[in-house]
Amino acid sequence: MIHEVIVTTVNKDNLVHIAPMGIKFIDHANQKCIKISPFKPSQTLDNLVSTKKATINFIDDVMVFAGIVTGIKKEWDLSPQAKDNVAHLSNTNSYMNLKVLNVVEDELRPNIICNIHDTQNLRPFMGFNRAQFSVIELAVLSTRLGMIDDEKVKREYEYLKIGIDKTAGEREKLAWNWIEDKIRGYFEK
Repeated sequence: MIHEVIVTTVNKDNLVHIAPMGIKFIDHANQKCIKISPFKPSQTLDNLVSTKKATINFIDDVMVFAGIVTGIKKEWDLSPQAKDNVAHLSNTNSYMNLKVLNVVEDELRPNIICNIHDTQNLRPFMGFNRAQFSVIELAVLSTRLGMIDDEKVKREYEYLKIGIDKTAGEREKLAWNWIEDKIRGYFEK
């Protein structure tokens, strides 16, 4: 199962990079680990390889996903980081500090196997409603523009819009509009 999360990493200068990404929980060497598979090239991959650490943010604020994939808002408030960990998003529900155990090379998407060093639950996760789900799915779809068939993008957009029309609050509507503008710009080229 893939979990859509926000991954925070740091470079050698301790500058934080924030990226939405799908992760998987796996069993590795008799322990529960997380597998992160960033595309080449990416800042997330570079940071994971060079500093060997990350933080996984489980968050219900879909504006974070939308803001990052569209470039409208890439910087988000962070909580101070402990010496050996990467900062987490201030508004995250929960987070896991990770240490890289192994890098399995791949031409397109290396698999970064990480040990879960620490887990913190800050506030309850009440689940996603249909609008939040729609925003996350459209955010993922927007990162695949030009890689998947344009007609599929249009069909998926129309289907996902039903969840927005029926269940969105103001934050979900704004996040949807950000991604919608990105997709519209792609098709107007």
